[in-house]
Amino acid sequence: MIKSILIIDDERIQAESLSKSIQKEKEYVNCFVASDEKEILSSIETIFFDVAIVDLRMDNYAIDGFSIIEKILEINPFSRIIIVSAYTQEYIFHLKDILLSGKVIGLIEKKEYNQFLSEIVLTLSKYEEDHFNDPSETAKALTSFYANAKNETDTYQKGIIFEQFVAILLSNMGFKNINKRVLDKSQNEVDLVLRNEINDNFFSKFAPYILVECKNKPNDPVGKNDFIQFFTKLKNTNGLSNLGFLITTGYIARTTYIEAVRTSSESCKIIFLSNPEIERLINSITPLHELKKIIDEQVKDN
Repeated sequence: MIKSILIIDDERIQAESLSKSIQKEKEYVNCFVASDEKEILSSIETIFFDVAIVDLRMDNYAIDGFSIIEKILEINPFSRIIIVSAYTQEYIFHLKDILLSGKVIGLIEKKEYNQFLSEIVLTLSKYEEDHFNDPSETAKALTSFYANAKNETDTYQKGIIFEQFVAILLSNMGFKNINKRVLDKSQNEVDLVLRNEINDNFFSKFAPYILVECKNKPNDPVGKNDFIQFFTKLKNTNGLSNLGFLITTGYIARTTYIEAVRTSSESCKIIFLSNPEIERLINSITPLHELKKIIDEQVKDN
């Protein structure tokens, strides 16, 4: 099912009203709102979302709905778009290429609010019914995305694509609030930060945030220094996070396991997810349960 939605509209009051209405209809969905230029661009870059609802017309902005959608498709190829506008007929010719992308699941004209809301909720429900009820389709899509992440040759894009894959994998487990590339107080960057709001008794015992470090280096090990740096970030959260996932397309060096054992008396815990664990999570019908099994396995090992 859809976990998170980003609503983009230059009219903040309208966007917030829509957000509240959607969450009344779909309580399991987390809605984010972005209305000014800086906030819109930052949200696209740093928030994971399954669906973006984008108003095409942005009065007095340097950006418009078209450039926003292009940015979304570049950064988040798994996201889907619902386009809303009071002027859809005016823009129909310019929409041709975007519609041909296959990423647009709805083109909705702004009208009387209740009818407008009803069409959006119906579009979201139909998308969920068509795309989220078949676990095998999800697994195939994740496998393809994982392969693309590992095979990407551009160093910068390689990191971005892998972070996006990991965000999708975790969203598939039920984590709704996933922020990307978050700076801590020392200006060190944390790849992903999960808000630990998942409805699960096991995870409720951990602190309110989970940190995720992504290493897309298929031919290289995650070394001892990588572990120490990430462990330091975890400890520097002042108790707000005591669980981290170190996820790699490569493998974990022996010295890293030794370092993990050395720090095992600390209150923080880092779980390693490399190729075998990632494949288990992709192919599992119940990925959250599989993740808990992996954590169980590593409690005694590191």
